[in-house]
Amino acid sequence: MSSYNCRLYEYPVGTHVTFYDKTILNNKNDIFKILHNNFKKSYHNEERTELQEKHCIEQSANASKNKIYNIARSNEWEWFITLTFDREKVDSSNYDEVTKKLQKFLNHLKERYSPDLKYLIVPELHKDKLHYHFHGILANTGSIRFLPSGHYTDDNEKIYNIKNWSFGFTTATRVKDSQRVSSYITKYISKDLCFSLKNKKRYYVSRNINVTEPVYGVCEKKDIYEYYEDDITFIKNVTIPKAGQNITYFEIKK
Repeated sequence: MSSYNCRLYEYPVGTHVTFYDKTILNNKNDIFKILHNNFKKSYHNEERTELQEKHCIEQSANASKNKIYNIARSNEWEWFITLTFDREKVDSSNYDEVTKKLQKFLNHLKERYSPDLKYLIVPELHKDKLHYHFHGILANTGSIRFLPSGHYTDDNEKIYNIKNWSFGFTTATRVKDSQRVSSYITKYISKDLCFSLKNKKRYYVSRNINVTEPVYGVCEKKDIYEYYEDDITFIKNVTIPKAGQNITYFEIKK
């Protein structure tokens, strides 16, 4: 369609609706897209100002967060994991090295314990802004061994360790709410991370992952309230002054 003011994602658990007060033009020949593309090209033709660089990083971080959130919401998860590195064994400041270790580990799990393993893994930049570790969500874990660590979360949930991680240390907790963990995992995609990982991958997913495609349409905001009524569980309003746009996000239970 050439324009829309409503975008809907039907997830396994719940529905996400984004409503725009101003209609979004969705045409490849739209003058705004032409101007935007020319603006992007100008970044490559001359040295970026500090403000332009900051803008690009913010846009890039937001785009990564949106992609990760959509992938996470499109699947139901069993485990939330953290993978850290023993710095005496692995140079965790070398992103290429740690991602090779990560991929080796994931391939080993799929080959030996769970050929249907689903995963979404994201890096986190340590507070020293030099070293990396990973967080992830898993499903279809098959015979992967999760061993009780003897520790508990603040919510009194058992913390486990993954037996096969040989590069450092792990924690794993059971996922009780896939929607909540989908929001949680995006918080690791910071501007500092995106700056440090220019032109590098910021998330890793298995090939069997589900990705929900949005449905676009035109409607009145009151129609959303009337149609879904008591099934609306969350509403958030966001104003973007520079774009002259007001956006309303709805979460709707199934």
